[in-house]
Amino acid sequence: MGDAKIVKDSPEQSRIDAAMYDEMADELREFRELENMQAFLLMENGRLKSRIESLSGELEGINVAVSLVEADLALYDTRITECSENIETLEHRRNELVEEISSLHLQIKAASEDEESSANLELSLSDELAEIKGERAVVIKRLNDIKTGLQRISSHKAVTLPHLKGYKTTLKQIHNIFKESQNRMEVSLMLRRK
Repeated sequence: MGDAKIVKDSPEQSRIDAAMYDEMADELREFRELENMQAFLLMENGRLKSRIESLSGELEGINVAVSLVEADLALYDTRITECSENIETLEHRRNELVEEISSLHLQIKAASEDEESSANLELSLSDELAEIKGERAVVIKRLNDIKTGLQRISSHKAVTLPHLKGYKTTLKQIHNIFKESQNRMEVSLMLRRK
C-alpha cells in the first residue's frame, strides 16, 4: 500500500478561492438587494394602483354631482324662461283688460246720455266692472307671485354658484393628487427598469 498524499492548496490558490468567494458573496448580496427592491416596487405599484382606483371613483362621484348641478341649473333656466313668458302673457292680458275698462267707460258715458235706460245699464255695467276689477286684482296678485318666485330662483342660483366654485377647487386638488400619483408611478417604473 502506498502512502496517501494530502494535497494542500498553495497560498496563491487559497487567495484566489477567497477572492472568488468574496465576489460570489457580493453578487449574492446584490441579488438579494435587487429582490428586495423588486418586492418594494411591486408593493408600491400596488399601493399606487389602489390610490388611482380610489381617486378615479371619487372623480366619477364628483362628475355625477356636477352633472346633477348642471341639470338643476338647466331646469331653473327653463323655469325662468317659462315664468318670463307667463309674465308677458299676463301683461298682454292686463292691457286687454285696461282696454276693456276704457271701452266700458265709453259705454257708461254713452249710456248716461240715455236717461230712460241709464239706471238699468249702470247696474249691469257696475257688475261687469266689479268682475273686471276682481280679475285685475287676481292678475296683479299672480304677477307679484311670479316676481317673488323669480327672486327666489335668483337667490337660489346665487347660493348654488359658490358650491360650483368649491367643486371646481376640489376637482383641481384631485387633479393635482392624480398627477402626483402618476409621477410616482413613472419614477417607480423607471427604477424597476434599472
